[in-house]
Amino acid sequence: MVNYWDYDHEEHFVRTRDLYLLCLHRIKRQDAQPVTQERMNNASDKVLEEGATIINQMNRFRKNTNSAYQGRPVVLLYHGLTLTSEVWISNIEENRNLALYLTEKGYDVWMGNARGNKYSQSHLTRNPKNADFWEFSINEFAMFDMPDTIDYILKKTGAPDLTYIGFSQGTAQAFGGLSINPEMNEKVNLFIAMAPAASPKGFSHPLLDGFVKAAPSIIYCLLGRKIFLKSVVFWQRIISPPIFVKLIDGAVYFLFGWHCKNMSQDQKLVSYQHLFSMTSVKSIVHWFQIISSGRFQMYDETPSLLPWSTVNTVIDHLPPKFPTKQITTPIAIFYGSADTLVDFDILKSNLPPLSYVKNIHGWEHMDFLWAHGLERKVYPDILRLLEHFNSPPRIFQEEIEEKVPLEIKFIGIDSTVHIPNNIKVSRKAVSQ
Repeated sequence: MVNYWDYDHEEHFVRTRDLYLLCLHRIKRQDAQPVTQERMNNASDKVLEEGATIINQMNRFRKNTNSAYQGRPVVLLYHGLTLTSEVWISNIEENRNLALYLTEKGYDVWMGNARGNKYSQSHLTRNPKNADFWEFSINEFAMFDMPDTIDYILKKTGAPDLTYIGFSQGTAQAFGGLSINPEMNEKVNLFIAMAPAASPKGFSHPLLDGFVKAAPSIIYCLLGRKIFLKSVVFWQRIISPPIFVKLIDGAVYFLFGWHCKNMSQDQKLVSYQHLFSMTSVKSIVHWFQIISSGRFQMYDETPSLLPWSTVNTVIDHLPPKFPTKQITTPIAIFYGSADTLVDFDILKSNLPPLSYVKNIHGWEHMDFLWAHGLERKVYPDILRLLEHFNSPPRIFQEEIEEKVPLEIKFIGIDSTVHIPNNIKVSRKAVSQ
């Protein structure tokens, strides 16, 4: 897919400590496409515009001034549930593809793939055809996939740290990984969470809400112990794209109440073909446990045997929460006011002080991947954050003019907005 935009890429494989092999894609700039100062300036023409609420606390956090590393600043992009690295390069407009956008700005861009998706279905001792391969949840994403991927990238590039940008479940594994691994906080200079999913509200339909609260044994009985909705990948291949788009639009409206009006029809025809890759049923059960309990908790290995959760079972048995307030890495959050999966107030209450928050009015969950206007409403802010927490890309070091830090500004806020008190306004190698 990157070849369509005349970019090259490298394919790397990370061996996790529990012996999964995860595929990493690294974007390579074409020397024939020099980045001009004019193109770089386009990123910061419109940072603030009507229809967004911004809380900027960047200057309260330590800026990275490490000058020993002479390479390009490193950025790791991580996809969401049932997705792959393809989502970062599947926009129909080149400048809306975040991976290409940041590459053009001089950043060394890597794209991760979680265990189980079509790029990461290898293990040194387990076979994907067997159930033991699929015995993983968000715990493993946080404890192995994220830190082992970061360690591999830093070893390969020689960089002291990197910026992590996650979407949806890609943010959840970072919240979990950073909270339980203090050393990882020194290796991530900034965590940008787009449509963060550590505190999902659940489904809009009451029948589905009841299914979510069912005992894991019932869910495993219905869905099996291996791949979640494997048949969807099959139907995706044989159904014509226009019909598939209508089915997905109807499904997300039924499940979450999303209208998907911020994406063009042409964009949906392309991007919806990259919506589904494989993941484990266990990871879905883990999400159901989080939704049912209202806590960003670790997987419950010994849940109640009762068919449905009750007050007593919740009181008597609480698995440990991810200690997200222990995170020391600066966190920036981008979310939409119409995203029914994100409860920002609950999320904020479980996090340390945030460096940057942007709420885009009327945006839903998937809009942060494919909405019209990403290049105006989101990417310039991301670039400002990267420039603040990283040393400038070396190829631009002599060209970049000193930028005045953003002040706190609220644009297009209606009277119902609440400002929280605690926010002050080629296959290369296998890792050994």
